[in-house]
Amino acid sequence: MIPNNNQEVLSMLAEKLRKKNRGRNMVLLCAVAVGIVTLTLIFGTSAGKIQAEYTKAVRRAGSTASAVLENATEDQYRQICSLSYIKNAGKRVRAGRAESGEKKLGEISLLDQSAWEKIIRPAYTDLQGHYPKEKQEIMVSVKMLEDLGITEPTAGMKIQLTVVTGWQEKKEELFYLSGWYTSYTDSGSKAQQGYISEKKAAEWGIISEKNSEILICPSDRMSREEAEEQLYKDVKRTDTGQRITVTDPAFLTAVDQLTGSYEMAVLGVILILGGVWFLIHNILEISMIGDIRQFGLLYTIGTTKKQLRKICHRQMAGCMLVGSGLGVVFSVLLLFFGIPGLLGQEYLREYGGTKEFSVFRPEILIAAVGFTLLIIEAAIQKNMNRMIRLSCIESMHYTGKQNRSRKRRSTQRQNERNRRKISAELPLLAWRNVTRQRARFVLTVLSLFLGVETLLCTVVVTGGSDATNIYMQKPDFILAGDFCEEAKEGIRSEPDEEALDPLVTDANTADLLWNNKTDDFAPDFAPISESVRKKILALKGVDRDRSECTEGAYMNTVISEKGWSPFSDEYFRVSAESSDEGEEETDAEKSDEGEEEADVEKSDTEMERSGFPETVHILTEKEMDSLKEYAEEKNLSVDMASVEDGSGVLIYQEYGFTPEQKKMTAEVKGEPVSFCSPGSEYDKESAEVFTLNGYLDGRAKDFPELKLGWHGENMLFFLVSEKGFERLGIEKETFYMEVNVKAGQEQEVKSEIRTILTEENQRRTDQGENGILLLCRSDLLKRMSDRIHGNQMILGSIGMMLLFAGLTNYFNVMIMGRYSSKQELDVMESIGMTKKQKRKMFFWEGNWYFLLVEVLVLTVGTGILWLVRLYMEKQAAYFRFQYPAGWLAGISLGMLGILAGSCCSFRRGEKVLCTQ
Repeated sequence: MIPNNNQEVLSMLAEKLRKKNRGRNMVLLCAVAVGIVTLTLIFGTSAGKIQAEYTKAVRRAGSTASAVLENATEDQYRQICSLSYIKNAGKRVRAGRAESGEKKLGEISLLDQSAWEKIIRPAYTDLQGHYPKEKQEIMVSVKMLEDLGITEPTAGMKIQLTVVTGWQEKKEELFYLSGWYTSYTDSGSKAQQGYISEKKAAEWGIISEKNSEILICPSDRMSREEAEEQLYKDVKRTDTGQRITVTDPAFLTAVDQLTGSYEMAVLGVILILGGVWFLIHNILEISMIGDIRQFGLLYTIGTTKKQLRKICHRQMAGCMLVGSGLGVVFSVLLLFFGIPGLLGQEYLREYGGTKEFSVFRPEILIAAVGFTLLIIEAAIQKNMNRMIRLSCIESMHYTGKQNRSRKRRSTQRQNERNRRKISAELPLLAWRNVTRQRARFVLTVLSLFLGVETLLCTVVVTGGSDATNIYMQKPDFILAGDFCEEAKEGIRSEPDEEALDPLVTDANTADLLWNNKTDDFAPDFAPISESVRKKILALKGVDRDRSECTEGAYMNTVISEKGWSPFSDEYFRVSAESSDEGEEETDAEKSDEGEEEADVEKSDTEMERSGFPETVHILTEKEMDSLKEYAEEKNLSVDMASVEDGSGVLIYQEYGFTPEQKKMTAEVKGEPVSFCSPGSEYDKESAEVFTLNGYLDGRAKDFPELKLGWHGENMLFFLVSEKGFERLGIEKETFYMEVNVKAGQEQEVKSEIRTILTEENQRRTDQGENGILLLCRSDLLKRMSDRIHGNQMILGSIGMMLLFAGLTNYFNVMIMGRYSSKQELDVMESIGMTKKQKRKMFFWEGNWYFLLVEVLVLTVGTGILWLVRLYMEKQAAYFRFQYPAGWLAGISLGMLGILAGSCCSFRRGEKVLCTQ
């Protein structure tokens, strides 16, 4: 048998077809490159942005953990480590507080190996040395060293510290520095950390359940609510009061800031992959009609399917390799040098700088190349299978059009058609051309619509979720009371200006009222005095209609023991019977009381008073309406009607109840609540009695916004209506203000407000009172300008790449549509069609695609954008919807430009197209 050695013939056929399809291959080459760059840039930039926001969040928090179990045991530690949805867990033992003279430096803790390496270490940079191993070794932050006056630390240097452990037990220790690091936690919001060895902790005798806590890193995909519910369900706690404090994971928060949620991110991935698939598939689907005719003849004369596939691969190998190479080169240049270089060194400077920011991901580049080549291979296989099913005659006359029975035109319609002018006939001729292959036409229109809609949805989601919206939703000025000096040591007592809510604190209400000179509560003290309030609201340029003042009073609260029962400790209350002098009833007096009197007084002895003043907050009409709607939507066991009529009160808390404590909150409804002024005794005879209508969890998702001022887990708010507050018979106090100004007058008003506050704060300092804080949105935007600019560039690059991909898809449809109709052009030219008429026909072919896409975008697309808006507003409180009219106009103008350009360039390509 003579061997079949026809490789040279296959190569010759492939080369001939490559030259014949040179125009198609050039377009395919560009599409491959664009597809690779699009996938790499979009996914690489998105991954880099998410990683950057994650890094920032972790370093600001000082830990990767998003959950903490307090008073933890070893059994609980092992149990948590065995849970499938827990990524990492580590143990921390709080040793005490480090001091040097009168200066408080920060906290001292012990970490096990897992806690240090997997949870705490990633939050630090510039680490020098090692974690303490020997008894007298210590590791501290650079900030703590600077507070000690050390600017050039060396390993092994001596550090003299006073460590306060337990009940104010002070230990004088001489440590040796084993290492130091750069911490990015704000000293005003979180204490600096120092770490000791296990040997030193054992010497101090501090390793116990009371001081131990487990740092937990749940799955990145679990929200705070999901992680909290699952941990309470799976971890066996020592008692019902043992709390698990959970926050949203940093990675989930970073994803939400970019896309709104994991679900939206997955949908975005599908849409972008689908867009690139259409981009390349359309070219091959339209252009391989001629190849099917050629391959059908070759298959008829004995060429095998394997040989045909080789011919097809060889003719496309060049454009696939060159296109992939160009895509890789452009991707590396843009992502490795371009975007990081444009961002500059200021991006994330406060958290490690641009060196920590990388948008180039080799794995994404490899996946993009593989996905693009896979699309081409799938299109080749699809057309090979289609060709094999055709007979020789069918292959020779294949046009991609499905055979359909033609309807006989009526004489009337035929006469109308004959009377039409040529100018009116050309749009209809173009319509018949583009709809001749209905499946391909529908697929092409859908692909163009998908590309445009993906761009618009991406712009809406990324633009609406941009951190800039957090700052823009804030008022022009925020005024709130400052904390006493004692409260500023080691707790969150400074505004977090980058957060959506900047006034979250670890302090309590008493810290706002404490007098720094008298070491006692300041009588009748209001964080924002009435005189300051009137002066500010009277300033020229202040928009009083858009400015808000939070009013109420600071009072001690007296509730029945059952009413306080949801709290597991005594932090919020003391006995209501204890007087200022600490007098107690004698045994003789007690013995004189009869059994009947004891029963009558039993309810009074069960009343307990708050340990320090809490906030009585007057609900505005807007807040009352939002709470009504929220309570009805969530089916909460609260009586809003009694609150509104002044007889009831609600307790707002962010304490974080356990499941058992949450059940208790439903059982305390109807308990009596009274109030008394700070420093005065509770007089049950004259006190107004309210009804406790339930607890509200301010940490719950979708909880309506309340203008509370400072708030946190150590603060309680007693919510009453205007009528309810009038029953107390006391003057209102202002403890929080939001001031907005008229356009163009912010700088003048800011200068005047600062003048007022400077004078007021000086007066308060002289009297030992706490001052007033001022937050200016313009100052924040100025400080965050570099980060905002970086975010906008990152998100803008994604939008521009999607825009370019969409326009490229339209360009390919136009070019390949003309390329696939060479035979029709020859026929029409032979029967007298002029060049001008052909240009008009091609214009209308492109115009039909353009018009249909525009109609779909403005109808179906607008509906999709509205659904995206509704979804995102539920996912992110700071989401801000803005219809992408500018982007839509840009892509419309781009499509019209391509349409006009392709018609104007028809003369150049006419000879090639009509003679090939």
